[in-house]
Amino acid sequence: MKLIQILFVVNIALLICFQNIDAQEKDSSSIDFVKRNFNISGEIGVYGELYSIKGQPARRPKSSGRIYFRPTLELFGLMQIPFEFLISSEGSSARQNINQFGINPSWDWGTLHLGDFNEDFSQYTLSGINIRGAGINITPGIFRFATTAGFTQRSVPGGAQDGTFKRFLFAAKLGIGKETDSYLDLIFLRAKDEVGSLTQNKKSITIISPNGNDILEIGSIQSIRWNSFDVNSGLRIQLSRDGGITYELIADNQPNVGYFNWTVTGPTTFQAIIKITATDNPNIFDTSDLPFTIGSGIQSQIYSNTQDIVNQNAVTPQENLIIGTKGKISFFENIVSLEFDGAGSVYTRDIRSSELDLDSSDVPSFLTKLYKVRVGTNYDYAFNSFLNLHLSNFNSRIGFKRIGPGYNSLGTSYLLNDIGEFSMMNSLNISGTGITFGYIHQFDNLIDQKQFTTSRNIFNIGLTRMLTEKWNASLTANIMNMKNDAADSIKTDFLSFVINTNHSFLIDPQGTFRNLNFNYSFQNTNNKSYNLKNNKTSVHTINLAANFLFIENLSTTLNAGLISSSVFDTIKTTTQNYGLSFQHSAMLNKLISNANISVAKSGSNTSLRLTIGTGYQITAADNLAILVSYMKFTGSTYKGGNFNEVISSLNYSHRF
Repeated sequence: MKLIQILFVVNIALLICFQNIDAQEKDSSSIDFVKRNFNISGEIGVYGELYSIKGQPARRPKSSGRIYFRPTLELFGLMQIPFEFLISSEGSSARQNINQFGINPSWDWGTLHLGDFNEDFSQYTLSGINIRGAGINITPGIFRFATTAGFTQRSVPGGAQDGTFKRFLFAAKLGIGKETDSYLDLIFLRAKDEVGSLTQNKKSITIISPNGNDILEIGSIQSIRWNSFDVNSGLRIQLSRDGGITYELIADNQPNVGYFNWTVTGPTTFQAIIKITATDNPNIFDTSDLPFTIGSGIQSQIYSNTQDIVNQNAVTPQENLIIGTKGKISFFENIVSLEFDGAGSVYTRDIRSSELDLDSSDVPSFLTKLYKVRVGTNYDYAFNSFLNLHLSNFNSRIGFKRIGPGYNSLGTSYLLNDIGEFSMMNSLNISGTGITFGYIHQFDNLIDQKQFTTSRNIFNIGLTRMLTEKWNASLTANIMNMKNDAADSIKTDFLSFVINTNHSFLIDPQGTFRNLNFNYSFQNTNNKSYNLKNNKTSVHTINLAANFLFIENLSTTLNAGLISSSVFDTIKTTTQNYGLSFQHSAMLNKLISNANISVAKSGSNTSLRLTIGTGYQITAADNLAILVSYMKFTGSTYKGGNFNEVISSLNYSHRF
């Protein structure tokens, strides 16, 4: 943090120095030299937000704030060095820290990264993740080289859904050529979790019930339930009737099977606590989080604690090695081109597992020289290619993709595997009419490891044309069919048809009634899956929007929408949407205000949203923006009932 503060002060000092250099008594040639060769620009600002809600659990912090600082230093007109600093009050509470600090100097043929940054090598190797470290990407002439190293996630204690190990990633790319013409890249990536970044294998006991606020009737039989990790001894179960001051024995040396059937005994108490202890280690125990009630003549009620049970060992340290290639070959000045992207992956889900006996395996020998193969390690490949044709009035793109079921990349944010795909997309222009048509065929179960195969066939066509000088119209249609070859209760047979038309009318650009837009879509689905008999759905959607200028500098937009749906030919619903928005500019467009009110009604449910915002340009470099949003929901079918929500924010920024 001290380093950040020092950098902040240094950059501000540079800014002040450069802005006031004219006032200093120096040699004019020195001043001209600095002006010509050193320049600093950028933005600094603060953002604050207040949030409140009544009737529903909060979905964001009650208050939050951010400070951002983005200076860019330009040297000799050849190199730009942008800095990126973001400090947020949410940084320490998020699963992965959202505070960002980065320096990214760039010049004509290269970029250097320090701090937080993103790099994109290819969709199967490195893409879409934040890296905290360093990297460089240079392209002098036809030479292409990039490398990056850093941490992609921090260690977070937790279970399989939210726990993570600290992960280090190294990637490099070496290639030749230009992306605008022909090029070829070779890519290497290695990612590995630090096993010691999380403390695991900790013996624990967690009481599930009774865990607090429960009500137990004397004489009833209740299950005391618990969850444990790596506890192999018997358990001692005790009860306190005075909030944990003293305990009485319920059962001793009970087998650790997760439950014990207990006949509730008196006397009555409102301060009951259950304690479960490992018989071989008194330091391994758990107690009810809150007191519960024991009484007579009452109805028992149990509140479970399943949401607090976390298996710390469910998150595993992973390792990944990827070797890939990406490129493009162009013919006839890019009239015809072939694009390709492929990679082979070796992935271990748990690097704590034992090494594999290679003498009895079919693992290729070259992998063992680069990677320690363990029980559970798998390898696979992913590949896609496109053949493109570009003519004056016609474009075509034919592709093939295969992502093996064992392919994994720790350098991508999300990747769905076990997919094969053929695709064809075409566009044609005939006398001002744009025509698009395409086909996609997808399928899974690439190595016949599943009981059945699911396939999708997607057809689409579109037409666009200016019918008159003021009327633009479009029409699109899409058909999607999804099936699998199962013959029992897991059979899938789904068909969807969607047609959409949009019409834009330019009424009078200088008059009161400016423009009008109309949109209509119809969707019909028929699900013939085994468990869904006669599941037919039809949805009609109509939207209308009009823009007006009633008085100078005040623009008004009216919109209305209607959604009518029918399910099983018996369940019919209608949703109405209405909106009215205003935008007003004043003080030579320095003050711009917006107001929007929208209402949605479906059956007995109604939502009202009101948003008011104002932006003021204080000076040529300073801007202030205020936004207040209010939402009110009323209805009987929404889980939890009615609620009111208010979000207000203030943002100030200064450009220099």
